[in-house]
Amino acid sequence: MMNVSRATITNLINQAYDPSSIAANNLSEILLRLQAAKEIAEYEKDALRAALHVHQKPRNRHEPPLDLQQRKAQLVKEKEKEKELLDKIELKEAKENNRIYQLKIKEAARAAREEAKKVRDEAKAVKAAELDAKRRDRDAAKAIQQP
Repeated sequence: MMNVSRATITNLINQAYDPSSIAANNLSEILLRLQAAKEIAEYEKDALRAALHVHQKPRNRHEPPLDLQQRKAQLVKEKEKEKELLDKIELKEAKENNRIYQLKIKEAARAAREEAKKVRDEAKAVKAAELDAKRRDRDAAKAIQQP
């Protein structure tokens, strides 16, 4: 993923939309929220990776050397622990990415609903204006017909 500054995001949105429009403000808000969530997730991921290296058990140098089978078993056990921890980190990353994806989907659905509502409201206003114009024409025609 690439890192994009807030200024770049704002400039791109301003090029695509009128900067004072509600759609531009909503899109800007959504993108900045997602960028912040991504940065937080990356920070947590880095902290977990650092914790993995900090919590590794230091080897006691005074222990007598183990025989070959014991050493092999110990290495396998250590590799399994490391793999489990890495799997746990990857699972957490996947969950965070899924959460961000679901958030994007919800935001897109909300924006689509708002846009559809705006279109319905505009159509309703046009229809009301047409009905009002018909009513005025009818009333004017009746007024002319009556002596």
